[in-house]
Amino acid sequence: MAEERDAAKGALAGLRVLDLSDHRGAMAGRLLGLMGADVLVVEPEVGSAARQQSPFDGDGNSLFWRAYGTGRRSLILDRATERARLEALAAVADVVIEAGTASEGFLQTEALHQRNPGLVHLMITPYGLDGPKAEYLSSDLTLWAAGGALKPTEAQAGIPTRISLPQSWHHAAADGVCGVMIALEARRRTGQGQQVVTSVQASVTQSTLSLSLAARIGHADYVFRPEIRSKKRRELDLSGSGSRTQRSKWPVRDGLVEMHLALGPAAGRFTNALFALMHRRGACSAEFAAWDWVALPPLIENDEISEAQLEQARSEVAAFLAPMTKAGAVEMALEHRLMLAPIMDTADLDVSPHAAARNFFHVIDGLRLPGDLARGFAEGFVVPCAAPAKGAGGTAAEAEWLDAAPRVAVPFAPAMARAKGAAATPLEGLTVLDLSWVVAGPMIGRCLSDFGARVIRVESRKKLETARVTGPYPGGEKNPEKSGLFENCNAGKLGVTLDLSSEAGRAVLRDLAAQADVLVESFAPGQMARWGLSHDVLAEVNPGLVMLSTSLMGQSGPWHRLAGFGNIGAAMSGLQMLAGQEGVPPVGPYGPYTDFVAPRLALPVLLAALERRRQTGQGAWLDVSQAEAGMQFIAEAFAQYSATGQLPVARANRDPLICPNNVYPCRVAHGETAWIAISVSDDAVWGALAAAVGLEESTWPDRAARQAAEVDIDASISAWTRDQDPGDLEVLLQGLRVPAAVVADTTDLARDPQLAAWGHFVELPRGDQTVAVVEACRFKLSETPGKPRMAPPHLGRDTDAILTQVLHYAPQRIRDLREAGVLD
Repeated sequence: MAEERDAAKGALAGLRVLDLSDHRGAMAGRLLGLMGADVLVVEPEVGSAARQQSPFDGDGNSLFWRAYGTGRRSLILDRATERARLEALAAVADVVIEAGTASEGFLQTEALHQRNPGLVHLMITPYGLDGPKAEYLSSDLTLWAAGGALKPTEAQAGIPTRISLPQSWHHAAADGVCGVMIALEARRRTGQGQQVVTSVQASVTQSTLSLSLAARIGHADYVFRPEIRSKKRRELDLSGSGSRTQRSKWPVRDGLVEMHLALGPAAGRFTNALFALMHRRGACSAEFAAWDWVALPPLIENDEISEAQLEQARSEVAAFLAPMTKAGAVEMALEHRLMLAPIMDTADLDVSPHAAARNFFHVIDGLRLPGDLARGFAEGFVVPCAAPAKGAGGTAAEAEWLDAAPRVAVPFAPAMARAKGAAATPLEGLTVLDLSWVVAGPMIGRCLSDFGARVIRVESRKKLETARVTGPYPGGEKNPEKSGLFENCNAGKLGVTLDLSSEAGRAVLRDLAAQADVLVESFAPGQMARWGLSHDVLAEVNPGLVMLSTSLMGQSGPWHRLAGFGNIGAAMSGLQMLAGQEGVPPVGPYGPYTDFVAPRLALPVLLAALERRRQTGQGAWLDVSQAEAGMQFIAEAFAQYSATGQLPVARANRDPLICPNNVYPCRVAHGETAWIAISVSDDAVWGALAAAVGLEESTWPDRAARQAAEVDIDASISAWTRDQDPGDLEVLLQGLRVPAAVVADTTDLARDPQLAAWGHFVELPRGDQTVAVVEACRFKLSETPGKPRMAPPHLGRDTDAILTQVLHYAPQRIRDLREAGVLD
C-alpha cells in the first residue's frame, strides 16, 4: 500500500471540480482526484451511467465505478428541474467536466463565464463540437476504429481487434486533463477561464505510432507486416517496439514473453546480446550467432538473407525460451540486458515485487488500485476516498462550496486582472530541455511547445534518435531528417546536437540546464547520474529545475533496469493480455502502447510540479513509469481481481454490455481489406440494425438472446456488409442511429471530413521549400489555442543560435566545440 498521507494535501488541494460526466469522462475526475482536487460528481436519481459499467462484483456493483469513481463526493441533482442549483455550483467551481455530444445538453461556456469568468469548462466529445460527424453515435469500438488504432491489429489477429477493456474515452479524458492544467495556468496569468474540448477520434490517432500521417505524406503503403504483405521491396521495422514485426509473443512454461527480434541501429544490439547468450549455452547455430542484427536490414532488403533463414532463427529462439518461466525470463533479461519481458496478467502484477518496492498500489475500499502517477512528488498525490455511494457526501460538499467565506490556497488562482504584457500563450517564458526519445518523452515536449514553451531538443548525430529511423517517410523514401514519426513528436521545437558521451558535451548540457525550467529525459535509468547530470547535481546550480524522467519501469525497484519500448511496457502492465481472439494467445495492442498513454499522465503532473515551484521555489525529480501509466488505463482489471479473483481476458471485439459489437468485412476500395465497426448498445438500436440487414428483430429481442446467437448474427451482418462500401454503410447506419464507423486506415484518415473539420493535419514549411505534415494538438483551448509554431528541427538546426543567444558562447568557443566533435 502507498504511504498514508494527509487527505487535505495534494498538488490540486482546494481546486473544485464539478464532474457532470459519466463513464466517458470518468478518467478525468479520477486523475484530478489523485492529485487532491475536490471532485463533486453530479448524478441523477438513478445514478451515473458509470455505475452500470462492467465488470461487476458478486453483489452486482460496478467495479468500473469502484475503480474510476474514487476521489469524489456524490450529489443527486436533477439537471432538468434543478438548473439554478447546478448553475450555483458551477459559479463557484474551478473546473466543470462534461462528456458526450453537444445535443446531450452541455452547459454553455459563455453563460457560465458571466457568473464565473475564471471557470475552465472541459467537454470530452467523440468527434468534437462541430463538423459532419459531431453528433455521431459511438462506442469504444467505433471510436477506436474511426481514429485508426483498430486497423493495424488485423495483421496479427486476423481481424481488426480492440483492447477488451475500453480505452478510447480514457485517452480523450486524459488529454482533457492536460488541457485543463494548461487552461488553469493561462487563468493564473490572465484571470480568464476558457473552454477545453477533446475529440476521442483525434486522441485515438496517437495510438497509431504516426501511421495516421502515412497517406498524407505519400507513404500510404507503409503497411503493418511488410515482410509478408508488401508487394514492393521489404520495408523493415527499425523502431524496436515490434509495431510492425511478424512475431513478438513467445511461449514459456507458464505463459508468454514479449520480445521483438529488433533490427538496425535503434535496438539491434539487444538481439545480438540474445544470440550471443544462446550461443554460449549451445542453443543456436554458429550461422545465427555470427549475424549482426544492427547491420542486418540491408541484407534482408536485398534478399541476401531469406525469410526461411529468419524463420529458422526464430525457431531456435522459441526452443530456447520454451522451458523458461516468466520470472526466469525477466531475471535473464536483467542480467544480460535483453529487450524481453513476461506478459503479465493482473494476478502477476498484484504480487509483483517491483510494484511492491515502488509502493504503487493504493488499497481503497478493499481493492488494490493503481496509485500515484509519478514517484518523487509524494506531496502532489493523495490516497483518494472510495467511490461514493449515490449521494454520499454531496450535501456537505454543496454547503462547503456555497459558503461565502473566502477561499484560500487555490492552485492556479486566477489573476485579479490580466498582467501588463501578459503572454499570449499560457506557457510562454518556460524553457524546456528535451533529451527524450521516440514518443513517450517527446510528446510531452511537443505539447509544451504547442502552448508557447521554448523547447530545446537535444540529440546526437553519433546515435540517431530511434524515431528518425522509423517511418512513415515522405514519398516512402527513407530520410532521417523527414521521418513522419519524428516530425510529429517534435514539431515546434528548437534542435541542438550534442555528444553527451563527451565531458565537453555534458558541460554544455549543464550550462543549458542552469537556465532551464524543465528537463525531460528518457535514457536508461541511472545514465544521467553516470554522466554527472543527475537532478541532485543539476539542482545545485538550478534548485528550481523540474526534471522528468520517463522510463519503462521507473527509476527504482528490482526491475528498473529492464530495457525496452512501450510494447514491453504493455507486457508489464497487463495490457498485452487484453487484445486478441478469445481462447488463443493474445496479440496485444498495436505498437509501443504505453508510449501513447504515459505522456498524457505525465504532463499534468509536470504542470502541477511547476505550480508548486512557483509557490515554493522548489524543483522536483519526477519519475514516470510507462508500465504504471498503462495500469491506470485498466484500473477496473485490478478492481475485478481484488473483488472476485477473476482475470480479464482478451475477448476479440465482444463486450458484455453491447451485442453485437464487432467489425464486418466490406467491399475494398483501396488497400487489401475494408471493414465497418458496428455496436448495438440497446434493443432499439438492434431493431434499427435488424431492419436494415433484413433480420427478424423478434428472433433475438434482447441482449441475452443476441449474445447466445452472436456467431450467427455476426455471420448474417457480414453477408450484408461484404459487398458494400464502408463509408456508405457508416452514413446509412448513423442515419438510422446505429453506432458505426469505418475501420480507418491511413488513407481513410487523410480523407476523413471530420478530422479535416477538427484541423487535425497541420502543414509546416521546412527550410528546404518542402512541407512537413504533423498532427494538431489533441485538445482545443478556446482562448489560448495551441499549435506547432515551426517545422520540426533537422539535426543541429538551431545549435549555433542556442549557444550564441541562450548561452552567450563566443564564436571561437563554438568553433572549438564543433572541431572537437562535441556538437555532433
